[in-house]
Amino acid sequence: MAQQFIEIEVERREVIGKKARRATAEIGMIPGIVYGGDREPVPISVDPKKIIQILRSEKGANSILLFSLKGTSSQRHVMIKDFQIDPVSNELVHADFTRILMDKKVRVKVPIVYDGVAFGVKNESGLVDVIMREVEVECLPTDIPDRIHVDLTPLKVGDSVKIQDLTAGKNVQILAEDPHLPVVQVEAPRVEVEKAEEQVAEEGAQEPEVIGKGKKTSEEEGEGGKD
Repeated sequence: MAQQFIEIEVERREVIGKKARRATAEIGMIPGIVYGGDREPVPISVDPKKIIQILRSEKGANSILLFSLKGTSSQRHVMIKDFQIDPVSNELVHADFTRILMDKKVRVKVPIVYDGVAFGVKNESGLVDVIMREVEVECLPTDIPDRIHVDLTPLKVGDSVKIQDLTAGKNVQILAEDPHLPVVQVEAPRVEVEKAEEQVAEEGAQEPEVIGKGKKTSEEEGEGGKD
């Protein structure tokens, strides 16, 4: 089955700078810029509703888009690089895109999804500590996974899943400086941790008391020698 791309018609934008947002808003568009591909950045106008729809899709910002320049036969594969949301209106106001080649690998961040209830939670009153919610991968654009799934069900208290344990796909390389770092772990119940801390504190508090008694005994022996 052929790879399906999300095709979007964009317009080359003549107005740049601070006036760009107002000018594009008048035609129901937002300003954007296309970077990369060993070419100069190109300012464009794009439909914000289509970009929002893509960001809310299963693949999100890792979706592959096919930009068609209005009034020309020019087409280019791109991905969403960055975007800006107005803090007051909560509307999309700007988007940046990066050119990609379908036969050249890209680096993107993929979300990690944790499935099931850990054995340590269900049977040992443990707690799941999620350390990472996404991981960076390198692969061809068509091989980008939507999600990386982690099965929590077999994990007992003290168990963890490390970066090296993740499965992202045959042609996908997970990038990490230290593959031994955990992405999730099951911790002991908080009550047990508190009891252990209290026990350590009590043992630490008892040591000075023993020394103090030893000094007092020595003084008493000295006083007895004077009589």
